[in-house]
Amino acid sequence: MSEEASASHSGLQDKLFDLLKADRWVESLHPAVAPESTEEVRQLLQGFPGCVMIVGAGTEFSADFDPGKETLMLMTSRLRNVCDVSTADQTITVSGGRSIAETRLDLADYAFTVPALERFKMGTIGGRLASIPSCPQARQDDGWMHYLLGMDVVLPSGELMSLGGRCIKDVAGYDLKHIFTGSRGSAGVIVTATFRCKSVISAQMDTPEYYLPEKKKFDPHWKRILDPLGRMHSGM
Repeated sequence: MSEEASASHSGLQDKLFDLLKADRWVESLHPAVAPESTEEVRQLLQGFPGCVMIVGAGTEFSADFDPGKETLMLMTSRLRNVCDVSTADQTITVSGGRSIAETRLDLADYAFTVPALERFKMGTIGGRLASIPSCPQARQDDGWMHYLLGMDVVLPSGELMSLGGRCIKDVAGYDLKHIFTGSRGSAGVIVTATFRCKSVISAQMDTPEYYLPEKKKFDPHWKRILDPLGRMHSGM
């Protein structure tokens, strides 16, 4: 990093400290900040005058990634303090910056699972939601939208919006969650998400390998076993 860029980063770091009243600077090649609460995300988006790019934990950056000199990267990897599992409702509310691997371990303590999470080992909850296709068609979103019940989102203006809830019927009218899934952070920052859980045993029973037997040709000998008195007729 050049001396000019280093001095620019230092000045920006001081401004962010004055804005957030805490040191949330992340040492990287590009200007980056990692707030630790929803309130800090709101303060940042309300008070920072420049361009902000939401990047999650940055696990899928390519080697030539370049957000631009004037762009501040907002990393959500420290938004991970919320993890509320409700055994009564069979739901989990989790921070958007919590890693998928960590969330799977949290669910395992209650013998719960969210099948969509089982397909991924890396990334954060919010980052994965922001990168899936927003169209809720079968096999297009890896099952995320089937289990996603609600989310809290900080809009670019800094306002906090709550969508859905712990119940399937918490949504009346348009389901606005689809605006933020697949938006890659351009519509807002997903700070928490609520999912419907399944028991591990139930999830295993729902797999095709469990309940779809191999097709076999009909053997007339079976009819004598099922109908030894010959009272069944095919009607053909």
